[in-house]
Amino acid sequence: MQGPPPIVDGEAGRPSGPRAGFLRPMVELLVTLSLCVMVARTFSAEAYVVPTGSMAPTLMGWHREIVCPNCQYRFDVGIDEQGHAGRPVCPNCGENRLDGVPGVECGGDRVLVQKFLYDFRPPNRWEVAVFRYPGDPSQAYVKRVVGLPGESIRIADGDVYADGRILRKSPEDQRAMRILVHDSRFVPRDADRFPRWVFRSGWGYRSPATGWSRTDDGFVHHARPGVGPGDWVIYRHWDPAHGKYGPVRDFYAYNGGDPPADNEVADLGLEGHLTLDRSVDALSVALRSGSDQFTVRIPVGLGGEVELVRNGVRVPISERPNPLRDEAASWPRAVTLEASVFDRRVIVALDGRLLFEPYDYENPRSGPSVGEIPIGVGIDGGEAAIGELRIFRDVYYTGTLVNIPRLGHGLRSSVQLGTDEYFVLGDNSPVSNDSRFWGDRPVVPGPMLLGKPFLVHLPGEVVPLRVFGRSVCWVPDPRRIRYIR
Repeated sequence: MQGPPPIVDGEAGRPSGPRAGFLRPMVELLVTLSLCVMVARTFSAEAYVVPTGSMAPTLMGWHREIVCPNCQYRFDVGIDEQGHAGRPVCPNCGENRLDGVPGVECGGDRVLVQKFLYDFRPPNRWEVAVFRYPGDPSQAYVKRVVGLPGESIRIADGDVYADGRILRKSPEDQRAMRILVHDSRFVPRDADRFPRWVFRSGWGYRSPATGWSRTDDGFVHHARPGVGPGDWVIYRHWDPAHGKYGPVRDFYAYNGGDPPADNEVADLGLEGHLTLDRSVDALSVALRSGSDQFTVRIPVGLGGEVELVRNGVRVPISERPNPLRDEAASWPRAVTLEASVFDRRVIVALDGRLLFEPYDYENPRSGPSVGEIPIGVGIDGGEAAIGELRIFRDVYYTGTLVNIPRLGHGLRSSVQLGTDEYFVLGDNSPVSNDSRFWGDRPVVPGPMLLGKPFLVHLPGEVVPLRVFGRSVCWVPDPRRIRYIR
């Protein structure tokens, strides 16, 4: 079957979702989508197939979808050109005895690309772009634009620097690039033996009574006598690559369990759906990045301002309106909490609204890593519930490709970009053939840009069927249709 051209080098870890329950709505959706695709392709868009996983989990190449029997989490493992998949390891619970677990083979993402967008404006930083590979212009690649014309680009400790300053992401860019580490909805069977979440009244391993308890998809808090301020639910990371508690590392379930994941990731974040009663005095978030610890205290029933504390010292912030102070809203109040420390930038938001201007710092504190308890949510008194509490990490840009010791461009020295040149990187950094590993001039010239992918329009599963004597090996999977930022 003739399909769209491939992109030669392009979440692992998506929660399982329901399949369509009725045939007619699915058929109508696919017919309508097909018509829209044909019209869009004719006038302004081109369709491509992503065969490899260098942009995973943003874009998926050929892969096998597996449901972990230990926690029921659905994740993807890449398949190479010979049809071989990596050794599956669940990124959510770390289960690595999955060789005999059946999986569903899926084709690479089929994406629609806005062909003429870059005729009207240049690509933005952190934007996904399709371009002709400078080493072989007959091939199309897809990567993320990181360096812009005229900049001097360097990579250090997993971060990217331009003209000597670390490149920071907006909240929207963070949401587009963050990689899921753990989801509280998928409870491992061995959680009693190796708990991923612990309750602490006060921060640390030893504590008095706590008001927290576990629910099916999260946690509930009740006011209890003897529980002081700062009653915490704390995440303890189980390292999938090493099978023990430890710091968050640059592990990719898509690559399987054999490639090393030895780089510790200091850029972490969380998202959770909270229901707060008026009896709650304050909501707190603890974020650890390397040796730095940040605590954000958000007033709920009490008066006062939002506070940000770094390593025990309160730092000045430019506060924005607190949605929890809206007198017109009713109680109990449901909010979505987001908090992160990415690229030396602290961001906290409720329902997508920042509580203060992003706090940027330049000099991280030196010292050992904080290890396995990097992040938590605290309640001061009152009744509260947390559902779908998820932990994320940022992309960590590696200096080498898997099993190739050669150090890439931008590691030993900076790469100076010309007036119409771009530096591009893949989200799946350990296996991405990108600007770091091209020839003497590791850049994409502006005329080679083809457009911006904006929609995964026909993801599919490989299912052996017989239709009119022919083997049909691909059927659409509407669950995976999604927009690309």
